[in-house]
Amino acid sequence: MQSGTIVSFTTVRHPPTGFGTEPYAVALIALQNGEKVLAQLTRNSVAPTIGATVIPHMRKIRTMQNGLFVNDLKYEVVAKKTEPIFTVTSYVLAVSGPSGVGKTTIARALLSLFTSYAEQVPIYTTRTVKKGDTEPYVHVTEDRFASMVKSGEIISHTQMLSASESRRYGYRRKDIEAIWAKQKLPIVVTEIHLLSGLVKALGRRAILSCGLLPPGRSRRTKLSALLHRLRSRGRDSEEQIEERLKIAVKDLQAFDDHAHLFDHLLINDRLETCIETIREIAVAKR
Repeated sequence: MQSGTIVSFTTVRHPPTGFGTEPYAVALIALQNGEKVLAQLTRNSVAPTIGATVIPHMRKIRTMQNGLFVNDLKYEVVAKKTEPIFTVTSYVLAVSGPSGVGKTTIARALLSLFTSYAEQVPIYTTRTVKKGDTEPYVHVTEDRFASMVKSGEIISHTQMLSASESRRYGYRRKDIEAIWAKQKLPIVVTEIHLLSGLVKALGRRAILSCGLLPPGRSRRTKLSALLHRLRSRGRDSEEQIEERLKIAVKDLQAFDDHAHLFDHLLINDRLETCIETIREIAVAKR
């Protein structure tokens, strides 16, 4: 029954059986004694923010046959943190690495941890819509994409060739600046050519770049780890996996050839540790 502060939070939009039907917020809370608890927030709370003060409320749900009470403990947000966790001075957090290394999973976790303070930058593409797409793609025609590049609307772009199609990807300056205007941290999940384009357009100091490596001491073991992950997620055919591995060889080499583009290189052998490390890096730059 201690008060505390919110470390991170998320909203459960589809409650499991027994937890009602309305969405509710769950927070990781640092208590006064230094311990952390994961708990539900009351629905009548002030909107949660990282660093906000919370106080506990306990209510009796029912009495068991042996006379013991079943209690429900929730926390109420009573005061927001007035100073944001990020004082964003126009920089972008870039997460890059070969396919299967965990870029998307880590980005989602960071967006969840920084719900009020970060936003993923949409990426424009000429590729077709595919089932299971999770990135914030904006699909456009080849002509529209070329026009946006020519006008300078897209500031970083690349083309990827595959056996089935040619795909172009790019970022707009307008989208990044719109996130900065909201005092939020733009996050991009990217690759070496797009990262290089962002550096040229925005300046090296505007990019906080984290490169992700698969576990393994040699290139062979790293590629083996990627192969296992690509097959485990079950989204690609063997032909597509083979193509992704060929690209991964170049992506791994890019960490050496373009070392100046990376602030940190992290081995993603334990997802939770990698997420926490990037979180600490991002917060330290505020």
